[in-house]
Amino acid sequence: MELDPRHRFPWPKPAGWPAVLEACLKAGALLLEDGGTGEGFLAWTGPTLVSRWQGCRWESRLEGKRLDASPWGALEAALGTQPGPWVGAATYEVCCDEAELPRRAVEVGALGQAWRGVREGLYWKGDAFEWLSWEPQAPVLQLLEQRLAPAPAGIPKPPPGPSMALTCHWSEAVHRQAVEAIQARILEGGFYVANLCVPFRGLLAGAVEPLALAALERARPPFGAILQLEECRLLSLSMERLLARRGGRLWSQPIKGSVPLLGNAAQDDLAALALAGDPKEVAEHTMILDLVRNDLGRVALPGSVRVSRPMAVEAFPTVQHLVSTVEAEAIPGLRLPGLLRSILPGGSVTGAPKHAVCGHLAAAEAAPRGFYCGALGWVSPTGNLDLALPIRTAQIIGRQVTYWTGGGITRRSDARKEWQELHLKTRAMIG
Repeated sequence: MELDPRHRFPWPKPAGWPAVLEACLKAGALLLEDGGTGEGFLAWTGPTLVSRWQGCRWESRLEGKRLDASPWGALEAALGTQPGPWVGAATYEVCCDEAELPRRAVEVGALGQAWRGVREGLYWKGDAFEWLSWEPQAPVLQLLEQRLAPAPAGIPKPPPGPSMALTCHWSEAVHRQAVEAIQARILEGGFYVANLCVPFRGLLAGAVEPLALAALERARPPFGAILQLEECRLLSLSMERLLARRGGRLWSQPIKGSVPLLGNAAQDDLAALALAGDPKEVAEHTMILDLVRNDLGRVALPGSVRVSRPMAVEAFPTVQHLVSTVEAEAIPGLRLPGLLRSILPGGSVTGAPKHAVCGHLAAAEAAPRGFYCGALGWVSPTGNLDLALPIRTAQIIGRQVTYWTGGGITRRSDARKEWQELHLKTRAMIG
């Protein structure tokens, strides 16, 4: 996590760390975590940028003050108000509107994006901790010690860990019909591949924080996050990098193609070989890869777009995926709104070509996706950013949990296997 703070200095690992982390999250801190590298960042925040749907446009407010700008323009304006990064997320619907793509209608007042300016935070990698600050003056150590104090002795132990059951919004028969409708459109020449997504819903028993931390520990995602954004709590277990920028370098790492991870080394090796050679999975991945290359090419120097790591099989605790890395050099003077409009929404969660597919999905899917398949991560005033594609992401309001899963549908797709894949992807959340 290259966050470029103004001040940084070593910090001892807080005593009773798991309990301290949980307490900080309950108090409103934001968490970004890379389960692969062991990195984490617990952020304390300042100003807030929020965009909500007003029936004909998105209205954005920075600390309550209305901004006369589109959501991406409002985010760019917010970046100039403080030296630190902004952590947050935007919905799939905002991404579609900014890119002028069809999407499903949302209710008036629906949250479209929420970002919180970071002033200071605790960074760690393994057991090595540092305090990071973007404040003009170095922080007062006594205040930090109070904030990270261990929980007082004598507090009764919490009840057994929270549980949650997820129920799919529709039946296997309905899903088969939706898959077959997409395949019919493909045969007609309407599009090449479409990513059909379905919500699962459930009620949370117990507090959010223990569930979220247990899920992060179990899934160890590279783009894990626990974010309190207005009325919505997001728990992201995403494995997919949507877009990153460091200076002039841009890159994206689309995922398409999956098989279960069985826990048996020999069987998993065979499954990985089969995945890498599966004609349906390779064809689907290739189409999305071409789409991402095209999207980056719209904001890249001519000839700079390249696939530096094509179709690598990567293993995660419950699944193996085909992952590619696409890189490019940004055109000089590229601003944030133009960059985001060229890439978002991510091709791996729409399909190709985007406009035709998004129009079909707006009618075919059960509900607006919300933050699922939008964008989540951090954006810096320097122009650097790291945004995950919020797949494997639960949206929690009160006790209600909504967790979407989906998959790419091609002419070769088997509706029964697609239905099984939906449920496979819930394992990261419910264990």
